[in-house]
Amino acid sequence: MSQPPAPRTPPPSPPLWRQAFDAAERAVAPRAEDVVRSEYFALATALLRRAQNVAGGSVQGLSARAWHLLNLPAGSDISRLRAQIGSLDREVRRLTIQLEQERRRSSPSRPGAPRPTNAQTTEDSDADGAQPPDGARPRPARRRAQHPPRT
Repeated sequence: MSQPPAPRTPPPSPPLWRQAFDAAERAVAPRAEDVVRSEYFALATALLRRAQNVAGGSVQGLSARAWHLLNLPAGSDISRLRAQIGSLDREVRRLTIQLEQERRRSSPSRPGAPRPTNAQTTEDSDADGAQPPDGARPRPARRRAQHPPRT
């Protein structure tokens, strides 16, 4: 009839390195959890993050000045230019849509040609989010005067 199931072998024990790691984790984890959840740890983390931001800002400023001394653009200049290009792209898109609308309105209606409607297209609604020509723009790059090299 049916044969009895084969006896199961116990799973192999983890390797020695894993056993050592698990023992160390059991000893350290509760203390580490207490430290991480303490008010002092939160304060120290906040102060460390603030110091990191200040140091990063001063390094960025120093590197920007160094690039400008070599008459090369810094990362902040590139970011500003990208913002200006995006703004110009939106403005060109908006003006193209306006031009197309004016062309449709001014074209003589031919018999059998579809009449223009006032329904807004997807492009029209996309252009509504564009910045107006006299609206907020990214500021131009502020650079100090470049002096010619000394001879």
